[in-house]
Amino acid sequence: MITTIVILSIILAVSIFVNYNQLRKQEAQSDYIEDLEKSNTEQYTFVQRLKGRVGEINSRVRGVDRLGSFEADDETGFIFTELKEILEDLNRGF
Repeated sequence: MITTIVILSIILAVSIFVNYNQLRKQEAQSDYIEDLEKSNTEQYTFVQRLKGRVGEINSRVRGVDRLGSFEADDETGFIFTELKEILEDLNRGF
């Protein structure tokens, strides 16, 4: 009888230790998942804001050079053309 009580006590102690250890690991994973979801939400928000800004800037650049005066000038034309191409690539990317 005493042997059975000792064996069951040992099994209970091991079971409690294993369950506690699994609980700690599960809580750590839950915290990690919450941090990851928060990070993804922040990145999504950033990309959405960036997408809106790129669209606005692209519209403004086209409006500023509606007569083609910046593209026609040699010095500013090169830079303006490059900026315009970058903006169009960004706009297509989003």
